[in-house]
Amino acid sequence: MRAFDRIPVVLDAREIASRLRLEAAGAAAESDRSLVRLAETLIGPKAVFAACDVGPVGMRTVEIGGIEFVGPALRENLGKAGRVFPYIVTVGPELERAAQAQADLLRQYYLEEIADYALERAAAWLAGYLQEHYGLSGLASLSPGSLEDWPITEQPKLFSLLSGAERLIGVHLTDGMMMVPRKSISGILFPSDEGFSACQLCEREHCQGRKAPYRSPE
Repeated sequence: MRAFDRIPVVLDAREIASRLRLEAAGAAAESDRSLVRLAETLIGPKAVFAACDVGPVGMRTVEIGGIEFVGPALRENLGKAGRVFPYIVTVGPELERAAQAQADLLRQYYLEEIADYALERAAAWLAGYLQEHYGLSGLASLSPGSLEDWPITEQPKLFSLLSGAERLIGVHLTDGMMMVPRKSISGILFPSDEGFSACQLCEREHCQGRKAPYRSPE
């Protein structure tokens, strides 16, 4: 297992303005830039990952690092992979706290969105590192709870593969399967030349976070 205690994440003000649908100039843009500058002082992007061998595959299960996971999508996508990468990425608690402390609900929303953007960039950095370090042409990811057939109740199994995550990057799992800090993401990265997103198996057509179109099962 390896941890990174400072991932180099750059907050692109133009990308963030586009994400927040702000004007390119004027008071809104200046407000956006001030929030980006604040966020830059508060994010602490960190990650931990492990390289795990894929073991026996059942009808609805796949063994990863000696632990049996249940889920057809997981079994289908990881069953033929020789090695996969369980991971946890976080940007820490400070930006989340700053957002919650805002009296202006719009500023709170903006800071929450900037935190999500920073988290996505940190996760992308980790995927890029793994591709380069392990000589992989492409990676895709699945997260517990992202699909009905890989439920959030599988989260403790994932954390068991990354024992020490709280000590190394400050992330722990509550009894309700929620990660703290909240601006964290966990999952399993796996080799995929074609690319894969859990969104492909999700029927929520108008989801704001959709990254790929839904593909109806054959």
